Amino acid sequence: MFKKLANGEYSLKITFWLFGVLGLFLLNIITNMTHNSVLRMICAKGALCAQSVILYTLAHLLQIFLSGGRLMTVLGIHVLISAVFVVYSYILLRGLWKSSASYEGHTFWPICAKLVLVCWTLIGLKSII
Repeated sequence: MFKKLANGEYSLKITFWLFGVLGLFLLNIITNMTHNSVLRMICAKGALCAQSVILYTLAHLLQIFLSGGRLMTVLGIHVLISAVFVVYSYILLRGLWKSSASYEGHTFWPICAKLVLVCWTLIGLKSII
């Protein structure tokens, strides 16, 4: 399924609505949940409530690693979900570009689909950080 998506073998309509809208929507919900869980745990430890999980993690990597526990587990889940999001976004954008190239209708739709998915992906990447 993902190989067909990456190769643009699905129609533009299926690629955009099913894999783009629905797929990115679900992944955004999951990444936001894990991101917020990590932030709640960081703030509960009395740390300055950071807006960026990545910056906090880099600044306190050794302390987080040595303390282990629940924060390490939730952070690991967040990193895993974020990696899935990045890989899925790449596969989706690649497939959308190829699917748009083979679209035989008006050129307005492929251009709009590309712009919308690029914007969604950038917003989604922001939710990871």
